[in-house]
Amino acid sequence: MDALIPHIPALVAMLLLLTCSAFFSLSEAAMFSLSQTEKRTLAEKGTLGKLALQLLKLPERLLNSILLGNLFVNLVFFTLASVIAFRLGEQNWLAWGIGIGSLLIVIIFADILPKIVGVTSPQFFALWTCVPLSFLLRILQPILPVLSFLNLLSRRLIDPNFEAEPYLRVGDLERAVALSGDDAALLKREQRSLQNIVSLSDMEAVELMRPRSWLKTFRPPITFAQMLNELNGTLPRSGYCLLTEPDSDEIASALCLTRLTAEKLETDWEKQFEDVLYVPWSASVAEVFDRLQQTEQKISVVVNEFGETTGIITMDDIVALLFTRNQGRSRGLLDRREMNLIGTHCWQLTGLTSLRTLERRFSVSFRQYSSLTVGGLMREYLERLPRVGDVCDVETLQFRVMNVADDYDMIVHLVHEHVGKR
Repeated sequence: MDALIPHIPALVAMLLLLTCSAFFSLSEAAMFSLSQTEKRTLAEKGTLGKLALQLLKLPERLLNSILLGNLFVNLVFFTLASVIAFRLGEQNWLAWGIGIGSLLIVIIFADILPKIVGVTSPQFFALWTCVPLSFLLRILQPILPVLSFLNLLSRRLIDPNFEAEPYLRVGDLERAVALSGDDAALLKREQRSLQNIVSLSDMEAVELMRPRSWLKTFRPPITFAQMLNELNGTLPRSGYCLLTEPDSDEIASALCLTRLTAEKLETDWEKQFEDVLYVPWSASVAEVFDRLQQTEQKISVVVNEFGETTGIITMDDIVALLFTRNQGRSRGLLDRREMNLIGTHCWQLTGLTSLRTLERRFSVSFRQYSSLTVGGLMREYLERLPRVGDVCDVETLQFRVMNVADDYDMIVHLVHEHVGKR
């Protein structure tokens, strides 16, 4: 052991490097194991909580910094261990002990144990490590763009078509729901809710949104009394007061009128409005729901490819979709059922009835059409606006327009298997 005395400075440096490596492993585990609830409560933890949230806004940059710092520390650590082992070459047992011992110590005390500790109380350690990590990001700021570019370049060159495999595919969940139909312990209502959840991934935002033409918007500034006067004592079907930009008709903020209390009215009226979330028309409802949860917002504005508002989706719309027997917008917008059996092989539909619902019900396909609703199908088939008496034949289905109020509010009778009756 006397042979190690000359190497005490190097051993002390290795101990410090081991501590730094443990810090990086602890901070990585703590930062990236925070739940959504813990992230939301970080803002209430003062300056440190806000700093931790700021770091988590760019997770890729934070992770690259932690991994790069950990890699550098471990590299220097093993370099010192190699130098000591090389100088102890005459005493093989001690040299081998330094080499193997260094590896085991790093694995156990700088990787496994710190990560176990970090995930046990992630919020506490996130607050404790955020300040050193912020300094690390400032030091590595000049080279982080280079690392991101190299990472992107390697992915494009090695496997440009690489896609992350989902933990559970929608088709797998659909089969699980179908196979569970014979299980008496699974109630029909629970099974229907599971099927609705699965359908969120296949349904586009444009299929669920409330159309722009059906929305009541207000241009700021507007007082509470002015809003009540314009509404004329009726609550908007969406339940929200929608404010546009001062110089355009694009929706900028919203206020849920159904949750408005007298206490909130006593404060500044305009401060009660919340920003809205913008989503593309082609996004799935599952994506919209996920983003609303992440941002803690209640309403999303659906925009087309030109950035123009085409409608809105509220959190209440998505929740109602999950727990209703028949999915669709007819109940919320028209106060009518989407499909109503009125005779043998005959149903009454609305213009908002989803073609996806008909595909599942009657085992037909509307893929040759770009429309998503019965009203859109009628316009596409006829190449004009539908009129009373118009008929549309698609496979084994016959659609007949019975009443037209506007593009969305129309009554259509559907006859199934009419081809076989001819």
